[in-house]
Amino acid sequence: MSIYQKYLPQLKLMPLFQGIDDNYILDLVEAMQPQIVLRKTGMPNPMEGFTGSEFLVCLKNNLSNEVKAKPSKYTMPEMGEPGMMMGEIPGLSLARQRPAEPKPEGAKKPPMPPRPPQPVDQECLIMDGEMIVKFYSAELYPAQAKMIKNFFGILTQKITDIRAAHKAQVDLLNKQIAGEVLYVNTAGCVMKVANETAAKWNKLHPELPAIVKGGGSVDIVRNALAGKPCDVMIVADEANIADMMMPDHADGYYVFAGNKMVISGKGINSENWKEKLLDPNATFMHMNPYGDPGGYRAVMAMLLADNVEPGLADKLMNHPGHIGMSKEPPKPGAPRPKADYSFGYYSGPASSGAEFAELPAVMDLSDDNLADVYAKVSFAVDDENTIVAKPISHALTIPFEANHKEAAREFIDMFLENDFAARCYLPKSKVVGNWK
Repeated sequence: MSIYQKYLPQLKLMPLFQGIDDNYILDLVEAMQPQIVLRKTGMPNPMEGFTGSEFLVCLKNNLSNEVKAKPSKYTMPEMGEPGMMMGEIPGLSLARQRPAEPKPEGAKKPPMPPRPPQPVDQECLIMDGEMIVKFYSAELYPAQAKMIKNFFGILTQKITDIRAAHKAQVDLLNKQIAGEVLYVNTAGCVMKVANETAAKWNKLHPELPAIVKGGGSVDIVRNALAGKPCDVMIVADEANIADMMMPDHADGYYVFAGNKMVISGKGINSENWKEKLLDPNATFMHMNPYGDPGGYRAVMAMLLADNVEPGLADKLMNHPGHIGMSKEPPKPGAPRPKADYSFGYYSGPASSGAEFAELPAVMDLSDDNLADVYAKVSFAVDDENTIVAKPISHALTIPFEANHKEAAREFIDMFLENDFAARCYLPKSKVVGNWK
């Protein structure tokens, strides 16, 4: 039996083999003899190590292999779906064979951000363009002609998609220049929710597309105060609005969710986190505390550790593997430092299934009844603003300087329709000041 027989259901779903009988599909693949490779979870990015003459075609993975309906039989499958092609358009381009253009003296190319590793177990075919267009036999020619037609249909669709995406970018840039966009500046801890809301918004309001920009909440506020456009401001810490925006730039805000600090990392849990962090060879990190509440809350959690064990705060803060206290903001595009463990919000690992350790309530900044305990520690984010520790509250507001206040209110209503409890945020709701 053909080694490809067991993959026939996936092969039939591929745009490459649309309109070809099952037997001919197997005969074609047998003639081409593409190698089948298994890419395991956590391996380097699937295309690392491949040349411009090869591309991968996904067969199946260890998650769902359902295929969503496509507007055209040539529409490229989505990530993980059978038939998804990974590689340069694919396998026939001579771009990599051109000599490199000379660079001006002293010019440096910015480093490329690291590609994410393979997210799931995935079986793929290794193919190239020559394999598809090569003549095999007169018997296979009718089926191969359909395959080649499909192949060039896929390329044409890809080029069409690229042109459409380019036009969309140009249109968006023109709208930005004209001030016809809704700027949503959001903390990273709710970036995914903001992006999903923006996608819904943009379908309903193409005349005023929403642009979501993420960052540390302190930096978001600083940028708004410096005059950068902001219609909707979503921050990880209500204090960033109360202390830095009110009363001159906002007169109220709404708290929509709570959270708590946890520690993520392989093998860490609520019983062994002290042992793991205090290991002399351990490394642990957090976000920049001078620009991001996730960073200064990690520091606050460590400072509160003396409530768990006297002297623990000093051991954690001064541990040689403690990463993240530099006042220098990370350079754009720079890879995030690697560490064994990471302080962050509960909503992240709890919703993704990653391993994490919950901290005692006297450290995790989640309990309103412990507000007086938390308030004994603080952190100065700059010369003018010192944040006193308090229970975590995520909040949002519309700055006075917003260009599209009515649209901002409508966007916020759409954002608040999300079920934050289902996304592992803690329930919290509060109106402060003159909100809406």
